[in-house]
Amino acid sequence: MAAAMKAQKTGLLELRVTVDRWIRVLATLTEDTLTVNPGEGVEEPAKPNPSSTAGAINGDPPNLSSSPVPETITNVKRTVRVTKQDVGGLGISIKGGKENKMPILISKIFKGLAADQTEALYVGDAILSVNGYDLREATHDEAVQALKKTGKEVILEVKYIKEMSAFFKNSGSPGATLPWDSPPSTPHRGTELSPAEVKEPCSIPLKMCQVSRKQCPPDTENRYFEVISSSRRSSVFLRAKDPAVAQSWYNAIQAGAASLLPRVKEEMRSMQPGVEVKHVGWITEQVTQGPEKPVLAMLTDRDLVLYPSLPESKESLGNPTKSHPLIATRLVHSGPGKSSPLLDSDLSFGLRSGTKQGVETHVFRVDSAKELSTWTHLVVEGCHDAAELVKEVTAACSWNGKECTLGVHIDEGFTLFTQEMGVRKSILLQQPFERLRMSSDDGVRMMFLDFGGQEAEIQLDLHSCPKTIVFIIHSFLSAKVKRLGLLA
Repeated sequence: MAAAMKAQKTGLLELRVTVDRWIRVLATLTEDTLTVNPGEGVEEPAKPNPSSTAGAINGDPPNLSSSPVPETITNVKRTVRVTKQDVGGLGISIKGGKENKMPILISKIFKGLAADQTEALYVGDAILSVNGYDLREATHDEAVQALKKTGKEVILEVKYIKEMSAFFKNSGSPGATLPWDSPPSTPHRGTELSPAEVKEPCSIPLKMCQVSRKQCPPDTENRYFEVISSSRRSSVFLRAKDPAVAQSWYNAIQAGAASLLPRVKEEMRSMQPGVEVKHVGWITEQVTQGPEKPVLAMLTDRDLVLYPSLPESKESLGNPTKSHPLIATRLVHSGPGKSSPLLDSDLSFGLRSGTKQGVETHVFRVDSAKELSTWTHLVVEGCHDAAELVKEVTAACSWNGKECTLGVHIDEGFTLFTQEMGVRKSILLQQPFERLRMSSDDGVRMMFLDFGGQEAEIQLDLHSCPKTIVFIIHSFLSAKVKRLGLLA
């Protein structure tokens, strides 16, 4: 049997199921999945010894063992020999399994039966193997069958997981009082679950999931975080016992998602060959009217493209909700928003793009200073790289009443020329970037270029809003300055 996917983090959290109700869940984080399990799953019921009539210990039912667990055995592999009894078998119940994203766990030990008599097994022990048969990637049914097929002598390789034990002992009825305080009074859209939905484990794939602490309702104690799948069709709204635990989970989930980014980029490249995907991530667009909008942003060698969710096909990849050509885009703001009372409370960056309809301004928010640094650096670098990649743009225009074409080249500068059948016929004017003293436009259709000399200021009618060409000229100039080593 193949080696199991190792659980990188396990612990108890609370899951919000309605506006005013939370339930305790066991959260398990593997290399590619976050799973929250609201209670004990299907068990193989062990047959207790009918003669066992010992009283309850620490609130356990009379037929269950509740031995104290030595601190020294936590997360240490142990080998335990169990001699089966004629009645009651091993005397344990198990839960978990590969389908639940959990190891095979001892959830009950029945008093007086074989496992209890060893005095070496505990609720919360993960069964790694039975008689040498690896259970680390077994389903629940496979584990049940493996345990049933054993003879009288059974060798168990186990490891005690403290968090699992706490989960079994404290998971009560849905209406039980929880040890943590009450949920926020403000509803959070899209997070309420029906009672049926919280009976089974819920898994969120880490691939391009969004984990956020900014989307949550007012959180005065800084204990909430939300994890949303890449498709935006499933999410879990969670609460930790304190800010440190919440941040630890947030960091771990972020790190897990980040480790899968190379795979995501490769999948996108295979769907759209020839496109260089530089970065992919969730950002939140702040709009002037209506609620802010999370978008999946993909930075390529030429464009910043936005999607409502992770594109899973060539067709969806080729149909973004918005595309900003980097060569006609510039970064105009990066840092805390002007209205932010705290330095780190609203980290955002602003972009302006020159289009045929005029200048578009877009503001995006991120969750951390690290994300802000990454996006702003890559956008600025992307604008320069796009300028070097494109090298030249052309636009139809009129100069001195004559129809012609304006060419702007990053190395050769400005050229006005006529053409026939796509071939340049005659050059009317040519000037290098170094001669450009000033440029301006009227925002409607006219652009003005001043190269000095006899021509003085030339006036070009571009027949549409000149902002696209104006922004491209800025990108070429900025890229040329970077060549000189004058930009960081």
